[in-house]
Amino acid sequence: MSLHADYRPASGSCPRCRAALDLASLRVGDTWYCGSACARGESDEAGRAPAVAEAALINRPRRFFGRRPPKELRR
Repeated sequence: MSLHADYRPASGSCPRCRAALDLASLRVGDTWYCGSACARGESDEAGRAPAVAEAALINRPRRFFGRRPPKELRR
């Protein structure tokens, strides 16, 4: 009797949809996928809207800097 433990990766993401790997991840060959749909190549992640809005990705100060008039109009 041979016992074989297939350890799940502690971190990483699916190469097809970039979802985080978890306990439900599947290994096909040497590649880990987030689920059976991605492992079969039937993932519908490409048609889904992004999880984070693009406006949230833009780094801009919001709290400390209020709107100021242009330099030419300041006194």
